[in-house]
Amino acid sequence: MTKKIKHKELRSHTKHFTVLCDKNPLWKIPRIRLQFLVTILLSFMLAVGGFSLTWHMMPCAWKIARHIPGMDLDRETLKTELTERAKNYDLPSSENNKQEQAAFKPFFDCLDSYTGIAIYSGSERYFRTQHTADIVHSKNWNFFTNMIFQITYSNYASVLPLNGIEDYFQIKVEFKNETGELYVSSFHNSKLTIPWFLFSIGVALFLLLLLPLLFLRKKVQDIGILKDHILQMSGGDLNHPIASMGNDELGVLARELDQMRNTLYTNIQQEVESRRANQDLITAMSHDLRTPLTILHGYLDILALGRNPEQQSEYVRRCLQKTEDIQQLTDRMFEYSLVYEPPQSPLLVPVPLKNVQHMLSEHLDFLRLAGFQTSETIAPLYGQIEGDETSLKRLFQNLFSNVLKYGDKSEPVTLQISQKNDIFQIILSNAVKKDLTGIESNRIGLKSAEKIAKMHHGTLTFTQKDKTLFLVEVTFPLP
Repeated sequence: MTKKIKHKELRSHTKHFTVLCDKNPLWKIPRIRLQFLVTILLSFMLAVGGFSLTWHMMPCAWKIARHIPGMDLDRETLKTELTERAKNYDLPSSENNKQEQAAFKPFFDCLDSYTGIAIYSGSERYFRTQHTADIVHSKNWNFFTNMIFQITYSNYASVLPLNGIEDYFQIKVEFKNETGELYVSSFHNSKLTIPWFLFSIGVALFLLLLLPLLFLRKKVQDIGILKDHILQMSGGDLNHPIASMGNDELGVLARELDQMRNTLYTNIQQEVESRRANQDLITAMSHDLRTPLTILHGYLDILALGRNPEQQSEYVRRCLQKTEDIQQLTDRMFEYSLVYEPPQSPLLVPVPLKNVQHMLSEHLDFLRLAGFQTSETIAPLYGQIEGDETSLKRLFQNLFSNVLKYGDKSEPVTLQISQKNDIFQIILSNAVKKDLTGIESNRIGLKSAEKIAKMHHGTLTFTQKDKTLFLVEVTFPLP
């Protein structure tokens, strides 16, 4: 039964929660999006910083890499070889003399694809001929070098000559016909520069994606945790609290789910306790009612058979006594159910104050018949209150039943009725019996009366002075 209750409560609260989400959609609070934008901004700054730091480490890397055989140009070896080869060649007299240029071309055969030479001569430094490094004609090489130049020129031009791509030096050699001045261009740096540039880009991309991926991973984990908790709740397990997940939409959702879990758990526990208490009450009442009913049935059988005519009046008196006992038991059951049943809002209609006074006067008359002394003070009454007459009768019946049960008949019962400052006030006081042995008191009647007063937007307070005087004050607002 408990599991069915849990599923029923869960479906009801889930439906209510869904309606709340539809009316107040969490996505209108852009906290996750703001966090994600901040994460993207930080990632971009981190990526730029990582690229700049990595790129500026290239000179240190080149100092190490250039010692690898074949990585850098061996200047001394090249100088020696060019000096020896120059002795066998005549320097072209002009850059336009194609025949001399063709004859001089084998001079450059000793150069690798990363080395170029431009030759000048004379005091006026006339240009004679040149050989461009083969690597310069590569489309891929030009693409990457142009990209490096565009991206890094502003902060890298001072690190290595010609933006870190080209290095050069100057030597003089003696040709067969004259002295030439050679400007040697070396692009060996590009063996490391281009891969290092790609490595720096990779570092930047890694840093750019790192924080967003960690952010998304955390949110996916939170969603997974919420999913697990929802599955636990749908299975009836409401004992595991949902951990806090921050102040974003997922955090709000987690807190609301945990609040719903607590509410469900409390409601289910209250319902289980209420069912158990009601079952215990029914069991106890059934047992208590069986005895007077059995006795009553016996006396009625005797009366029906006409036995002992001289005792019939006594049997009638005993039957009346047992009916009073049964009435008290049923009243207790009714009062208990009224106190512990879910709150209900009665239909309140205008009730004239004269009608309320009449209800109270009837109860005073009954007290007089029961042997009590009464005293009443009633101020002029006019107007009305918002109330339910049936509920008001129950309230007054509970109050005066309390007087009948615990009141001392040797002292007067006083009733004061007045209205002032938009308040209708009733004060009932009575002396308490000195000997209450055997009289059970659970104050269910007073709790029931207090609940009815609250239903009418009023108040009920009671005090007992020195265990001898009991006073009840009831107030209702006047419209």
